[in-house]
Amino acid sequence: MTAENPLTQENVDTILKGITIPSPPQIIADLQMEMAMPDPDLNEMADMISKDPGLAGGVLKILNSPFYGQHDIGSISRAVMLLGMNTVANIVNTLYLRDSMSQEDDIADDVYKAMTRFWDSATDVARACYMVAYRLRYQSADMAYMLGLFHNAGIPLLMQRFPDYPDVIAESYLHKEHRIVDCENKHYDTNHAVISFYAARSWKLPELLCKVIAKHHSVVEIFTDKDQTDPDEKYLLGILKMGEHLTGLARTIGNNEQDIEWQKIEESVLDYLGLSQIDYEDLVAYAADQGIGGQTYFM
Repeated sequence: MTAENPLTQENVDTILKGITIPSPPQIIADLQMEMAMPDPDLNEMADMISKDPGLAGGVLKILNSPFYGQHDIGSISRAVMLLGMNTVANIVNTLYLRDSMSQEDDIADDVYKAMTRFWDSATDVARACYMVAYRLRYQSADMAYMLGLFHNAGIPLLMQRFPDYPDVIAESYLHKEHRIVDCENKHYDTNHAVISFYAARSWKLPELLCKVIAKHHSVVEIFTDKDQTDPDEKYLLGILKMGEHLTGLARTIGNNEQDIEWQKIEESVLDYLGLSQIDYEDLVAYAADQGIGGQTYFM
C-alpha cells in the first residue's frame, strides 16, 4: 500500500488499521466556509474565535511570539487587521489539530510526551515552509504553512495505535535504498503519509495539499526522473522538503543525524526552486536566526 496511490473508499478501513481520524471542530468548518465566500466578513471570523477565551488566548500567545515579530496584540480583531485572517486561521488549525490528536484517555505518559514534542516539531516545519515560500515569493505562503503542519499528521495517530512505532520510524530513516514509508508498509501495511493524506482530507484541506502530502516520501522518483508530476505539486513538495531539512526533521523524527532523503534530492530541489547554493545558505542562516531547527523533540 502506498501513499501516492491511496486506495478506494471501500478499502479505507483496512488502510487505516483501526485508526480513527478526528474530525475538525465546527469552528474550523465555519472559518473555512466564511473564508471561501467572495467577500469574507473578517469581523465575523474574529468573533468566532473570540467566543472561545481559551482558543483566543492561545492564538494571541503564538501571534505575540518572536516568530511573528513580537507584536503587542491584545485582541483577535487587531490580530486579523495586522496579520491577516489566513495567518490567524493557520494558528487556529495548529492548536485544534494537536489537541484533537492527543485526547485519548489511555495514552501512556511517554507516548503523550513524545506526541507533544512531535507537534512542536510539526509547528517548526510549518514555520520553515512559510518562511521558504515567502522568500521564494510563492503565491500562498499560508498554504505552505498548512502543508508543513499536516504532512506528518499520521505520525501521532500511528503512535497511539502501535507502541513500537517510534522504533519503526527511526529505522525507516536509516535506509539508503528504500523510501521512508517502505519500512512502515513492511511492518504495518500502511504508513504515515497515507494516514496524513486522509487526515488532510478529513479537515478539508485543498486537494493540491492532499496530493502533495500523499506523495511526500516519493521525492527521489519525482525530483530525479522526468515524471508527469503537476508543477504546482512539485514546487510545493520542494518547499516542504527544504522546510523539513531546515528544521532537522531527520534527527527530530528519525533520530538520524544524516538527512539521507535530502542528500539524494538537494541539487534537484534547489534547481527546481531556482535557488543557488548561496541562496540556500542564506535561508539556512535566516532559519537559524528565527530559532528554526536545532531542537530535538521526538526522541
